[in-house]
Amino acid sequence: MAQIDLKLKERSYPIVVSKNNSSQLLRLLKKEVKKNKLFVFYDANFYALHERVLAKELAEKFQYYEIVLPSCEITKTEKELSKIYSYLLSENISRTDFILAVGGGVTTDLVGYAAATTLRGIKWGAVPTTLLGMVDASIGGKTGLNHKAGKNLIGAFWQPSFVFSNIRYLQTLPHRQIMAGFGEIVKYAGLIGNDMLTLAEKFINSNDLYNETMLHRLVILSSDYKAKIVKADERESGKRMLLNFGHTVGHAIEKSLGYGKLLHGEAVILGLSAAVNLSVISSNASSKTLSRYIKLIVVSMGYVPHKKLDGDAVLKAIKGDKKRIDSKQKFILLKRIGKPIITDSVTQTEVSESINQMLYLYKHGVNNV
Repeated sequence: MAQIDLKLKERSYPIVVSKNNSSQLLRLLKKEVKKNKLFVFYDANFYALHERVLAKELAEKFQYYEIVLPSCEITKTEKELSKIYSYLLSENISRTDFILAVGGGVTTDLVGYAAATTLRGIKWGAVPTTLLGMVDASIGGKTGLNHKAGKNLIGAFWQPSFVFSNIRYLQTLPHRQIMAGFGEIVKYAGLIGNDMLTLAEKFINSNDLYNETMLHRLVILSSDYKAKIVKADERESGKRMLLNFGHTVGHAIEKSLGYGKLLHGEAVILGLSAAVNLSVISSNASSKTLSRYIKLIVVSMGYVPHKKLDGDAVLKAIKGDKKRIDSKQKFILLKRIGKPIITDSVTQTEVSESINQMLYLYKHGVNNV
């Protein structure tokens, strides 16, 4: 078990990464719930596989309520949020009660936002059950839902009281979900540098995507890096923007296809390909400097299901990205592995070229990269 402390003054909290130590989750909850109500929101897929054990433990210790949410990106809607509000209010939730989100990034995003906005703020905890949730979505207090105008355009910063990642839960994930989470790990490899890159290479080349030892280490390194970034910039006014590496194009891909056609982490892998292309095209980096990282991205792209993407539709979606400042589009690029930069000094022609290069690679693949 490892514990990373995300220190934000009065909003500080632990991120616990465990190899199936559920007793630690109970200890975390006992500090928060005490004699109050515990409202647990489960992802439907997780509930079908693990509810019998976890719910039994929680129901024995707490005044326990549960609700199951659909397992897909389209769950992050006002319609589902309204159902959560109705349930909580019908059960007379109070500000001293506690909400627990058990599921992937969709679950923690939506339930976290419900916690932030019910009675002007209820304490909550996150139990991410997907690799993507463990390394990214559950950490840092970003909560929200999607709108037809774009992904995550409605939301709030509302830090959890803890994050508990049980690596054992990853053993029941479909192969595709593991690779979607690996998309965020590929992002961290570019941001962190050689240590993370080496571990990511070893993992993807091992032919064992369920290796608990490597997964445990990858989740710890990713969580630690994100915790440090969030500590330095909780509200994404500066350094935290680095965590959007690959996401500007990735989110645009999701929107242009229709949410759910590709998993978020799959779209991020494609977005990372476009980002490294743009890094080279804009003369911020050389292909030689980024060669190892480019190879990791290319290998990862081989796991992304093929969908028909339109470059013009992706460009149009980028223009609606919520991270624009004063109408200028911010891009996270690399100067070298482990040296990201934030810039708005790229042209639309360069962005278009970077996307077209990514689309060609996505469609045709490469040999001997």
